[in-house]
Amino acid sequence: MKYLWEGGVNLFQKIAMLVADYKEKNGEDNLINIGSGEPDTTPPETLKKLVAEEVLSNSYATHTYQENNSKNKLNQNFVKLNTGLNIDEYPHLSTQILPWEKPMLGLLPIACWANRNDVEISNQGYMVNSPSYDVIQTWSSYLWEKSFVWPMFAEENFALKVGNMPTGVKPRMILTVKPGNPCPVGATKEEWVELIEHCISNNIRLVNDGAYTALTHNKHVTLTEVAKDYPKLDWIELFSGSKTFSMCGWRLGVAVGSNDFISELAKIKWNTDSGAFGPLVSGMEKYLEWKQATLDAKEKQEMYKKRLDILIKVFTDFGLKLACPTDAWFFMMFDCPKILDWKEVINSEEYNKEIITKIWVVWVPFSGQKWEQFIRYSACYDAFDEAKIAKLKDVLSRVEISY
Repeated sequence: MKYLWEGGVNLFQKIAMLVADYKEKNGEDNLINIGSGEPDTTPPETLKKLVAEEVLSNSYATHTYQENNSKNKLNQNFVKLNTGLNIDEYPHLSTQILPWEKPMLGLLPIACWANRNDVEISNQGYMVNSPSYDVIQTWSSYLWEKSFVWPMFAEENFALKVGNMPTGVKPRMILTVKPGNPCPVGATKEEWVELIEHCISNNIRLVNDGAYTALTHNKHVTLTEVAKDYPKLDWIELFSGSKTFSMCGWRLGVAVGSNDFISELAKIKWNTDSGAFGPLVSGMEKYLEWKQATLDAKEKQEMYKKRLDILIKVFTDFGLKLACPTDAWFFMMFDCPKILDWKEVINSEEYNKEIITKIWVVWVPFSGQKWEQFIRYSACYDAFDEAKIAKLKDVLSRVEISY
């Protein structure tokens, strides 16, 4: 007997299946994966050495279950790295270490009264800005809950505009992804203020997935920087080390937010989770005490910015049009061409399949809320390697595109 419905393959699984099919038929030597959102570098040497020392430690406390152990100094320094704030100066705020960041988003609907009818307020369901990498929508479907899309539009530079929310909808929680995937655009103080005031007046909890914050190269204002001044707001912002320190497989993040919301997230986590990998927690705690951690994050930020400058020129020379400025981390977002080799393409997903077949380049398709079609590329590709750039230019020259 099966209880779950068939299907449910997400966008990135579809891409992985396309790539696997290509590799099986053609091998992987010619494949150019410029769609991957996983860093192609490894963690900083200082961090690796510190974690290695902890792995070799004979301390029982390092190697046993960490449970809900939340190291204040680690949390404080991690939040400071991403926001510039000393969180200890704000007693109405709390932090929580996360053994991973994205899966922890799945606990948030439960912390916001999923499938509960005995709460005092009438808010229902959850809302996520789109386009974005949508974990909450997946969890909402598994919990048999409503989820709503808050659209962001390319013509408005994917700004968080309260006026674009679906009318008559009052969710329990709104999740924003800023700076986001696929939209490499940050947020302003004014956007947060408007949203915060809307959430307070409508009893809505606010969450921002800020996993890529430390890699922004233009001014981005974090939710934390603004929400700290609104004690009536129930909110959480999540940060991750995965992209900042090229440690995707290590899995470690920190959440900061209002005391009540953090305590409820921590309660669910404590009842369902045994904690992060002890040597990583201890090693990261020591690493973040060093100035080197800030320097390493800055180095990664500058590396991606330089790569982006090279790659954006390659793609615009090819004929692609930027859908928005690239203000944050390592993604580029372009309008999807309508014609490929003198043949009309239905949408960005179809374009993606054709491109992989024709010139072996992996991209990632996205659809907007007005039927806009976008293609997202990544700077997790060594643009400083002249041979790689020459190969990319060569294969791009083999196809014709137009709008």
